[in-house]
Formats: sequence, C-alpha cells, structure tokens
Amino acid sequence: MTISQFPAQYFSLPASIRRLAFSDVGDAHSEHVLVCLPGLLETRATFEPLLHAAKAVPGLRVISLDHCGRGDSDPLPHDSGYAMSVYLQDTAEFVRQVVMRDGAPVPRIEVLGTSMGGLLAMYLAQDPQLQIKGLFLNDIGLSLNWMAIYGLYGSMKQSGRMPSAQELAQQLGVSVGAVEAVQSSTHFDLPFRKDWKGMHFDQLLENFRGPVRWVYGGDSAVCTQEQVSEIKRVLPGSALFLVPGAVHPAPYSDAVCQFVLNALQPAPTVHSKHAAFTQQDLWAQTTSPGQDQGFWPWLKRRYLSAKAK
Repeated sequence: MTISQFPAQYFSLPASIRRLAFSDVGDAHSEHVLVCLPGLLETRATFEPLLHAAKAVPGLRVISLDHCGRGDSDPLPHDSGYAMSVYLQDTAEFVRQVVMRDGAPVPRIEVLGTSMGGLLAMYLAQDPQLQIKGLFLNDIGLSLNWMAIYGLYGSMKQSGRMPSAQELAQQLGVSVGAVEAVQSSTHFDLPFRKDWKGMHFDQLLENFRGPVRWVYGGDSAVCTQEQVSEIKRVLPGSALFLVPGAVHPAPYSDAVCQFVLNALQPAPTVHSKHAAFTQQDLWAQTTSPGQDQGFWPWLKRRYLSAKAK
C-alpha cells in the first residue's frame, strides 16, 4: 500500500456524510489550478512526484484527489454502489466548491487524469459551469479496445493467480467494495459510443476548445500506436509525450513531470482542430478580469515586472 507523503485535507460533500481526501500544493489563491485524478484503483499518491516538482513553480496550485473508497477518502455507504457517475459527480462538486472560489475570479482550471481519471477529465470538460481550460491525459486515448480492458484485468494476476478482493484492497490502499465494483459491467455507467472493437470517446471533446496533451507508454496495451494515430487524426497538433518502455499507465518520472509543468507555462498551445480558438485567445486567458487583454499587454507586464526586480 502506498501512503501519501502529503497530509490529507478533506472536503465534505454537500448533503452527505462522506468526505473526499486531497493533497494540495501552491498558493490557495492562485489563478492557475491543475486538478489530478487517479486511475481505476489508484490513489492520489500516484501524483506525488508531480506535486513535489510543482512546489518550485510560482503561481501554480496543484491538487490531487482520492476517489471514494480509495486512499483517505471515505467509502460509499455499505461499501457498495461504486460507479463512474459517482466519481464524476463527486469530482465536479469538488471543483465547484474547493477550486472555484465563491465571489472570486474563476481560476484557469486544468485537469490531469491517469487512465480512468483521464476519461473522467474528458467528461468534466463537457460541463460548461466548470470552465475547464485544458487537459492532460495519461495513457488513455480517444478509444479503448475491448481486448485492452481484458488485458488490464489479466495484468493484475500475481504468481499466476488473481488475488482476492481483500488482498488487492490491502495492497492498493482501497476498499474491498471498490475492487469488487471495477470488475462489474455496471461500473462504467456513463454514456459512450461502442462498436465491435471497443469504446469510443472522441465525441466528448468535439466542442472542447482548450489544449489536450497526452502522455503514453511505449509498451502500453491501452494507448497503443493505433490510439496515437487516432489522436493525430482527430486532434491534430496535440502535444504527445512518449515514455519509452512504459506500460499502463506511464509513471510520473522527472521527464513526465517536466513535460506537464512546461506545458502549463505560460500558456498552452491549442490543437489545430478548433480554428476559432486563436493564440490571441490563449494569451488573453492568462490575464485577470479588469486587466488589458491579449499577448502584447501581457508581455509588457512581464517585461516591467522583470525590470522592477
């Protein structure tokens, strides 16, 4: 079991006795926030290398979240009922209450999701109220082949056998109910397109105007060359970062952390599919309400600030 090196903070869900645990680094009043969502049976400890690296980046707040029944977050009542729709609703409420501050300017919110967390990030990006401005997706493409899903379960075998739910729960730091739920066909209860080959999610990003960046493992059976080719075709110009030799998901190595942090500074590049979303728009989003908008006012402020130092 991986124990987080960052102390848990807690958010109490409205009208619920449940709490979500999260780690948080950076200025709580930052105008730029990256929310990190773990994979299927991962915890927020997955993102600790990134949180450590982000502490050196001024003006950036990074938050990693435990889904219910994982890490330090409370399990669901009776440790049952785990489903993608529950994680999505919990996360959206967390973003509204913790990240979007009442009465203050809405920060630039971006989401980094690993595997299942990446799928949740795509669904979150559809919610106009959350105003998600950018995505990072770790080893999950715009489609997921059925065979890849079967392979994920096969990779959980240890010494030639599948561990019991109790054993996996103890090893991974999650609840027994969560382990049992992810093996059920009812766990993925969000809308998606499907065919004989697998699940398709490209429609989730059809109207998303922000940048989408991808990290994938060179030996991944989930985000394969087929998925990479699809990304290049559907979202041309998207930033792609290959981690040689990595399986699923890609680990948060120094190189991956640097890729993420570099992409956040000072403004990301949008993929070329959305021609209406211009570079001028991107620079404008780095400014606060009431300030002059656009690249040249931003550059002038940066220059005067540096000169003053």
